Amino acid sequence: MKQINKIMQVLVIALNGSFIGAMILIAIVLVPFWQLSEPQLFLDWFSTYGHLIGSVMVPFGPGVLILAILTCCLSTENRKLWFLTIIFMLANMLYYPIYYVPTNTSFAEQTIDVARVSNELSTWLTLHWQRIFFAIAALVTSILAVTKKSIK
Repeated sequence: MKQINKIMQVLVIALNGSFIGAMILIAIVLVPFWQLSEPQLFLDWFSTYGHLIGSVMVPFGPGVLILAILTCCLSTENRKLWFLTIIFMLANMLYYPIYYVPTNTSFAEQTIDVARVSNELSTWLTLHWQRIFFAIAALVTSILAVTKKSIK
């Protein structure tokens, strides 16, 4: 059982690191491309390809969260740090149904006013960086949970 727990701990760190890397890639490559595009061209692009981003990204957050919860339940050490990891991942994930689902839908279905696209992309990016912050905080707490001696 101890071996399975160690594997899950490493998987939390690896999966979250991949999640962070993908989110940073979106922030520094895709969003600037979107912002440089004419609003209607962006909406056309997003209507065609936006679902592919979601297909890749959506499993990451829940995957990290589920593994962190299992690790917290199975681990006898550093449960406070694993609990913080869970809290940070929950914070990261709450953005998705609250903001990103309706906003991305408005992009994909082109129901947003074209004149609002530029401002909405700025908001989108700001919130995206906040999500990255929460994912990094979860990564730090999970690394500390794995590397520190047991804390009370």
